[in-house]
Amino acid sequence: MNALDAAKIASEAYTAAPDIGVEESASRAIVRHTDAGLVIAFPGSDNGACWEADFDVLPVAVPGAGQVHSGFLNAWRAISVPVLAAVAGQPVTLIGHSLGAAIALMAAMDMTISGNPPAAVYAFETPRVSPDLTLRTLLADVPLHLFKNGLDIVPDVPFGWQHPGMLTHIGKPQLPFPNVLDHSIQRVIAALTAQ
Repeated sequence: MNALDAAKIASEAYTAAPDIGVEESASRAIVRHTDAGLVIAFPGSDNGACWEADFDVLPVAVPGAGQVHSGFLNAWRAISVPVLAAVAGQPVTLIGHSLGAAIALMAAMDMTISGNPPAAVYAFETPRVSPDLTLRTLLADVPLHLFKNGLDIVPDVPFGWQHPGMLTHIGKPQLPFPNVLDHSIQRVIAALTAQ
């Protein structure tokens, strides 16, 4: 799977009815069987429940992973059982945009801790998920593809926190300063198409 294909599935996660979870919640996913294998994709913030998860910033300790964002962790854990049942031990690529990217990273964390890490993670415009580097160490052997388009400010928050891997910068900024216009999944798709 390449980044453009993953971004298109991340976009589909916003428009397709969820295969797992409830549409009005922050905790939902689509399941797709692709030529590259099983994919589970999580949409980003598009309702009030999502915004509540985004702003539930208090860190919570996860054994083996350090401190993580409690809202992202809770959004993941609300659907972790059906997602893991859909995976059933087979290789899976996790995909998400924005909040969905953070949820994909929380899923990768739990899967890695349990000894069944994902085949890959594609996280587009993900906010930072941890105030320390323990999660980065845990996920060091998982192929993480973290993307930041233009000067999107979302991957820079919460300020002072960490990403579990290095960001790949794509696209040209919409504005000459940090902004949210560069954040949309459609802008990400356009940037990846232009590459």
